[in-house]
Amino acid sequence: MSEYRHGRVSRPRRPWYARALHLKHLYLSNVWCVLLFEGSIALAVLMALTELVSWWVVLLLPLAVAGMVKLNDIIAGTLERHG
Repeated sequence: MSEYRHGRVSRPRRPWYARALHLKHLYLSNVWCVLLFEGSIALAVLMALTELVSWWVVLLLPLAVAGMVKLNDIIAGTLERHG
């Protein structure tokens, strides 16, 4: 970790999904970010096309997934401090 602080090694750039959610304790790879974000949109569109749900789900499901990922990050942070 000290290599990052002293500038000897460049810190790897995090995916935009992780940066947008301000994740501090979870380190998601690019593949996981694509699966979580675009996968939730694709699933919502498929469910809406088959008329299982309303088209509002296309907007709500990615937000719900992002909320669960952020909640998981918060829980991981509290467990890291107390565990």
